[in-house]
Amino acid sequence: SEQNKNAGNGGDVIKHSVYLAMLDELRRHERWREQLHVLETHAGKGVYAPAAKEYVKAANDPAMRRSKLCAAQERAFACAPDGLGSVDGMKAGERPYAASAVLHAFALRDVPRKSLELMDSDGGATGTLKQVFDEPAFRRFHPPPCVQRTASSEQALIELLGQSSRLGGNHLVHLDPFAFVSAIKHAPERKLYAKLLQEADRRVKCDTLAALSVFVVWGGVAARQGPEDSVRGGTRRARRVPGPARRDRERTPHHRRMVLGAVFCDAARGSGRGQG
Repeated sequence: SEQNKNAGNGGDVIKHSVYLAMLDELRRHERWREQLHVLETHAGKGVYAPAAKEYVKAANDPAMRRSKLCAAQERAFACAPDGLGSVDGMKAGERPYAASAVLHAFALRDVPRKSLELMDSDGGATGTLKQVFDEPAFRRFHPPPCVQRTASSEQALIELLGQSSRLGGNHLVHLDPFAFVSAIKHAPERKLYAKLLQEADRRVKCDTLAALSVFVVWGGVAARQGPEDSVRGGTRRARRVPGPARRDRERTPHHRRMVLGAVFCDAARGSGRGQG
């Protein structure tokens, strides 16, 4: 699948490094050291083999081997039952890759009060993820990670954000759609994201959400637009691009870029001020 081809690519290496850094930052504070809940809207399969060549190259770099991401990957594939063990069928030079769902599960394992909620609209992905969490390495994880298939993870998150008692100041939310193309036909999706981000930002500022991260791959016309314009629904530039040219641009890899944004509750000052 397309997910398999991209697992462990440059975007994943950056994104998952940031995810681990966010967990470390939150757990420096007593409030989240004892209680932390993570929700992912696009959780994927949890484990991919083989990893993309970008991660294999990075993992062979001495400096990268000292990084928290590589340490987390080694922990994930340590001998069972401490880790998942080796992955069968790997060729020489290939490596497996633990994606965010598995990285979060290992990182949260020793948090006294925790939960890990994992959504995905792909039934194949959620089926594989459930099998991964049946492994002995996760028997210490209580309560077990909750894996659920959703028709629309974005809509499900909006509904959760609208329930005052469902998410709280100890929740970390990761919003990670595979791709987001700023074309005219995607205007409804942009409106949905605008609503979602506005509500999440309000919750963070009110100290009723610990943090929100958003990671998307912008393609096509979005490579010439700012992400803020696209989320607000700006399509004026898109209208001036001829249809065939726009379609070609959307298919061309070098016209794609990645955007990672996060908003945190200011716990250190206790003000609940959102930070970008």
